[in-house]
Order: sequence, then structure tokens, then C-alpha cells
Amino acid sequence: MIQKVGIVGRGAIGALYGTLLLEHGCHDVVFIVDPDRKKRYEQQPLEVNGEFPDFQYVTSGESLDLIMICTKYSGLSAAIQEIAPFVNQDTIILSCLNGIRSEEECRKVYGEDAVIRCIVQGMDSTYLNHAVDYSHVGEILFGSETPQQRSKVEDLKQFFSRYSIPYRECEDIVREQWNKLMLNCGINQVCAAHQVGYGGCQDHQPYQAEFVAAMKEVQTVANAKGISLTDQDIQDWIQLVNSLRPEGLPSMAQDILAHRKTELPLFSLTIIPMAKELSIHTPVLEKLCSQILELEKNF
Repeated sequence: MIQKVGIVGRGAIGALYGTLLLEHGCHDVVFIVDPDRKKRYEQQPLEVNGEFPDFQYVTSGESLDLIMICTKYSGLSAAIQEIAPFVNQDTIILSCLNGIRSEEECRKVYGEDAVIRCIVQGMDSTYLNHAVDYSHVGEILFGSETPQQRSKVEDLKQFFSRYSIPYRECEDIVREQWNKLMLNCGINQVCAAHQVGYGGCQDHQPYQAEFVAAMKEVQTVANAKGISLTDQDIQDWIQLVNSLRPEGLPSMAQDILAHRKTELPLFSLTIIPMAKELSIHTPVLEKLCSQILELEKNF
């Protein structure tokens, strides 16, 4: 049974899950931080939806049942090292980063069975100016890839049910990760490149066509690799984006506003090399990549 929980990363996703867990009665949850962050975070509490959750920060302690890594990709390597004192043979690790790469990096250190593939999606959480705001809590998707992971997946289902955290078990979690990657290569990159919110990619708005074209390029690469992404998947993402707050910002657009390096390596810079190996043209992804790299030069 999962009782003790640690979160790495106090940004848009980490703060959302930390807040939900506290609000729903899970009081054995901590944020794993380095000493500098512990001092800084305790001196400057984080505002979440206008309130200040009583987050607890730790640099050391006993092992945990579940660790959720919610950092940016640039912080993943440090996070993998920081969680080491909190991991035992039964600890479940969820890497809540975008893309299809972070689990493999975690597994190099902690093994395949400890790291359960997951996706967080559908939330509109925004982290700007030391404050987090959200209205959609989204959902967390996960699934087993081996028989040895089945018991951990069952533990996760019981845990998220107990604390009313929306979740969904996936029969094919790898396909679902590619599906989410398709969305991110569209919505994250288009909003970042043009510095607009979700509204810019909603129906009858100027960047929806580019948003869809970017997704279609990912779909083509995925299908060539034997991963079934369909036109219906694209339509479902269009409808999801239509349901979000127009002023809300995906994570990459938040990074651009805050002058932070983006997660471009997880998006276009993952797909474009694959496409070239398959002789697939990706002009939209390449254009978005160039635009974002140009913006990052000023950081």
C-alpha cells in the first residue's frame, strides 16, 4: 500500500499534485529538494489558486512508497540523484515529464520494474511569478509493460482512488505516451513559438492549422514506427484544447515568458531525427524548432 509520497519539482505539475493530495487528506507527502531550495522555498511559500498550501520540504529522510518526478527535463538528471536516499526495493517511481525519454533515463539507475510509465494531461496549471493557478486538474495515465509491474500498477490505482485523483490505466502506455507527445509537439511548440495561450489554437483562431499540421507530422512518424496514432486522436486533442482557458499557457510557453530553457529536446528534437532516419519530411516541426531556438538565444 502506498502511504508515504515524495514529489520532486514544485512547478505547475508538482504543485498541483501536492495541493490535491493535501486537500484530499494525504498528509504524508513531502517535496524532495536540495538544501538551497529548502531554504528558499521555506522563506517564500508558494501561492496556489490564491492560497498557500502547507508544503513540507526535505533533503533527507526515510524511504518512500511513491516518488513523482515533476521537474523540467533540464532538472531530470539532478532529480534522479536527489531521490536516491528515498528509494528502496519497493519504491514506485513515476516520471511525470513530457515526452518518451525520461523513463529510460530513470531506469538506467533504478531498474525497469521500479519505473512505471505515466502521462499527465488535461490540466491547465500555470506557474508564473511564484504562483500556480489551475482550474482543470486533468488526469494521470499509467500502465504496466511487464508482468512484474502489475502489482505496482494495482497499488497506484488504489492510491489515486483513495485520494480522488483522476487517473486512467492504459493497456498500451507506450502508444499513449506517443499520443501525448503528438499533442505537445503541436500545442506546446506553437504556443511557445508565437507566445500565445491555448486560445490561439482554438477553433477559428490563427494558429490552429499549424497546431494540427505539427500533430500530423508526429502521427506520420509514429505510424512508420508501428505505433498507431489516428485522425480521431488528433480530433480528440483539438476538442481538449478548445475546452481549456484561452488565456492558459502550456508549459513551454510558460518557459519562454520566464526566460527559461524549454523542453525542445523532448519534442521536435526527439521527432526530427527519427523522421530523417525514416526519410519523412517535417517542415512544420523544423520551423517551430528554429523559432523556439531563436527565442532561447535571448535567455
